[in-house]
Amino acid sequence: MGSPQMPSRRFLPFTVEKVSDEEEERLKAAGFLGYGDLVRTDPSSVRLRPGYARLAETYYNFEFRPDDTVLLSFPKSGTTWMSEALWAMRNLGRLEEADEVAIDDRLFFLDSDFLLPITAGDDTPAMKKFARACPEGRVEDGVTLQMTAAHKGPRILKTHLQLELLNPDLLNTSKVVYIARNPKDVCVSYFHHCRKNTRLNFKGDFSDFAEAFMANQLLFEPFWDHVVQAWMRRSHENLHFMFFEDMKRDAHGELRKLATFLELDLSDEDVHRVADHCSFGQMRAREERQSEGRGPLYNVPGFFHKGEIGGWKSVASPELIDRFDNWILDNNCGIDIPFRYE
Repeated sequence: MGSPQMPSRRFLPFTVEKVSDEEEERLKAAGFLGYGDLVRTDPSSVRLRPGYARLAETYYNFEFRPDDTVLLSFPKSGTTWMSEALWAMRNLGRLEEADEVAIDDRLFFLDSDFLLPITAGDDTPAMKKFARACPEGRVEDGVTLQMTAAHKGPRILKTHLQLELLNPDLLNTSKVVYIARNPKDVCVSYFHHCRKNTRLNFKGDFSDFAEAFMANQLLFEPFWDHVVQAWMRRSHENLHFMFFEDMKRDAHGELRKLATFLELDLSDEDVHRVADHCSFGQMRAREERQSEGRGPLYNVPGFFHKGEIGGWKSVASPELIDRFDNWILDNNCGIDIPFRYE
């Protein structure tokens, strides 16, 4: 089958253009060695990998379904944690599969088509799976997008794309879960991720990274636009807005609210099993076992860092903390998203 499309295709309300050579040179000078050939949307200036430019219209027109569960988040906000929770809630009878199969082989990570693209002719399990699912499909039309469209039955999908880069009918069609995390800890976790990631290959120090983060120069930024787009729609009946910090403090209570939103009839024992399944220790242990012989998750050795609240206090100088606080005050003024920082 060809590229997934809606019957009536929408034109993009934005354009996609290459990030300037001057900006890329500044990023490389600050240690962002893996940040070449980026593109950005206009007018929203979302930074993305170059493959997105070819697929932007397909993402914007991707057809969601009423039985979909869609997870949205800015990177390093608890995405994998919530992915495991959502999968476990819908697969309580086969939790043991998680020990053998990586999370992104149990749901659909839509961003894979521009973050980790597959090349035509690759002799890999992923390419063979694509050939079976979409015998007439073209790699350049997005492998994950096409396999997701071809899948029969309920789907769990996740993406770091902003809400406004996705199909405008999403919230009126599917159940959407958004998880947010305070920007200081997001920045610290993103820093460690980019230091370990063999493709992002960041070689600078934390102060350089934080300055780029506050200047909206990292992949999937601007951070505030991402969170605010969901926050302003939090009263929509099909959107469930969650905070990473609330999950850390009371996972059972937050999972109970999530199950109610998803209209799942889970017992207290079921919720306890889900909480145990997606605990930080369990997820880290699974990732370490699965990485043996097949390489680290997302090219990031030790993908799970610490998963804590307040990690920013141990890496940011007092001067940088002041810069962060003023940046947060400027951007959250009048919006008042109740982030917790410790």
